[in-house]
Amino acid sequence: MKGAVFIALQEMIMEEFDLDLWHQLLDAAGSDGVYTATLNYDDQAILDLVAALCTRLELSREDALRHFGRYLFGFLHRGYPVFADSKPDFFDFIASIDGVIHMEVMKLDDQARPPKIEVHPHPAGGIQLFYSSERNLCHLAEGLLQGAADHFGIAIEIEQVCCRLQGADRCEFRINQA
Repeated sequence: MKGAVFIALQEMIMEEFDLDLWHQLLDAAGSDGVYTATLNYDDQAILDLVAALCTRLELSREDALRHFGRYLFGFLHRGYPVFADSKPDFFDFIASIDGVIHMEVMKLDDQARPPKIEVHPHPAGGIQLFYSSERNLCHLAEGLLQGAADHFGIAIEIEQVCCRLQGADRCEFRINQA
């Protein structure tokens, strides 16, 4: 996991709570809290921080990841605004994730392991988004989608049709503008 994700989590905790909570999370996760945005860290380290957050705030893992994902979109957009700002709307942006954003990530770091995202129009309207990742962070992805919708000024409805965490080959979301 990129250090930027850890830095975003720290920033969210500091903005929404306080430094003391961040230190509690670091202690519970056994982390020194030193992260460099461009370096890769063990995926388990971020999961340990999220687990500590869930324990401290009595949140489910899913809700914590969704909340963080929504925050993470804004954090990433501040650093790389061109990706969203070059698209006319939410749905065009979402369709560009795998072919543009994840491709750029791979150019910068051949060790990166971004999820595979496939987007297709849904016959009933909206889109189907298929998410595949060994990390199984579909709830973080759901939060990122909500953050993107916030950025584009629309409300969306997300239905998770199937999930790798429940035995599916990949996660499937149906997304409609509300």
